[in-house]
Amino acid sequence: MAKQLRVGLVGVGQRGLNHLQQLVRLQSEEIGTFAALADPFAENLSAEKIKQYESNYDERGMLLFSSADEMISSGEVDVIWFAMPPNQHRGEIERAAEAGIAVFAEKPQTLFFDEAISQAEAIDKAGIPNTVGFQMRFHPAYKAIRDHLSDKWTAAMMMVAEGAVEGHGVKHTHTEERGGPENRIWTANRAWSGTSMVEAGIHQTDIMRYWSDDDVEWVRASYVDRPEHLWASEGDNPIYYNVTYGFKKGAIGTLVFTKPAKSYYNGRFDCVIWEHGTIKFEENRIVDYHYAGDDWSPALRPGIDETRRVICEDPGYDGMAIPNTYELAKTFLESIIDGDDSLTRNSYRSSLNSLAAVLAANTSNYLGGEQVNIEEFMYGERYAGYRARPSGV
Repeated sequence: MAKQLRVGLVGVGQRGLNHLQQLVRLQSEEIGTFAALADPFAENLSAEKIKQYESNYDERGMLLFSSADEMISSGEVDVIWFAMPPNQHRGEIERAAEAGIAVFAEKPQTLFFDEAISQAEAIDKAGIPNTVGFQMRFHPAYKAIRDHLSDKWTAAMMMVAEGAVEGHGVKHTHTEERGGPENRIWTANRAWSGTSMVEAGIHQTDIMRYWSDDDVEWVRASYVDRPEHLWASEGDNPIYYNVTYGFKKGAIGTLVFTKPAKSYYNGRFDCVIWEHGTIKFEENRIVDYHYAGDDWSPALRPGIDETRRVICEDPGYDGMAIPNTYELAKTFLESIIDGDDSLTRNSYRSSLNSLAAVLAANTSNYLGGEQVNIEEFMYGERYAGYRARPSGV
C-alpha cells in the first residue's frame, strides 16, 4: 500500500536536498515511492550532482521536470514537496490542490500573505492532505516542553538566536538570472527572503505557538538595518531584529535575532515562564524550576534539589537538525497512507498564524514599531498594501 503513494519534490536546492535525503530513506523503508523531481535549472536535476549530497539516490525510473506545472499535469504523483524560494511561487500550490495532489509546503510558504490565503483556500476546497515544514515541532525536547505546559498557563517565552551572515550558504537557484543577488545567497536578500525574521525567525515564532498551544494576536517589531554600503557583500537584510508577540491567552513572546558579518558566532538563549515556574535550556537537558511543596511559602528557602526538575534530556541535536526533518516527512506520509490527518502537527491553515506574525513584524518595523493586530493584518483593509505582491515582482 505504501509503495503506491508517489512522491514528487519541487525545488532541488539547499533545503530541497535535505528533503530529498529523507525521501530516499523513506522509500528504502517502504514508506512511499520517490517518483519525481522538478527544478528549472537542469544541473540541479543531475544525478551526478545529487549523489554528492545523497549517495543512495537512484535516478532509475525518476521522472524529471523543468517546472512544477509539468509535474502537476503529468498525473504521476500523489503528493508534492514544495521547496522553492518563497518569492518564486506563482500559483503552483493552488494548481496542485485543484489536481487532488497532497501538499507539503516548505516555510515560509510565500512572502505575500494574500497568496497564502489563496493557497489555503485552494487546499481547504480540495480537501487534500497538507502540512507545512516546521520541523522543530518534531524535536523530542520541544514536544516534551509542550506536554509539560499542557496543564499550565504560559506567561512569557524568550528566545535569542545569535547568528551570523556567514551562516547563509550559496544556494542552487540561479538568482542572478531572475533579478536576484549575483552571489546566489538569496537568504541574505530582503526581496527573496522577506528578511531573516520571515525566512528563519518563523521557526522560533512557530515553536512559541506550539509550546503554548496558542496563536499570536499582535506584534511589535524594531529592526536595525544593515548600512547600505555593506549590501553588496553582506546582503540587505537587517543586522538585528527585536520582536514582541502578544498571544491570545495572555502570554508575551520576545524574539531577538542577530545577523552581523565577520563574527562567525552562533549562540542561543531560551526561557519559558509559566505561572509557577521557569523552564530553562541547560547543558544536555531542559529543566523546570518549580517548588511543588504543599507548604508554600516554606519557612526556609528551598534548595535547588527541591525546585529543579528535568523535563527532558538533550537528544544530542537541535531543533533545526535533520532527524526532525525525517520525522516530519515520515509522519506526513504515514498520515496520508493511514488517512489520519491527526498524526500531523500542523496544517496549512493552522500555520497561517506563524506566517502572518512574521510578515506583520516586518510591517510593524516599517511603521516605526506600531502594534499590528494579526487578524487585521490578515484580512483588514488597513494593511492590504502589505499583503499583496508588489507590481512587477
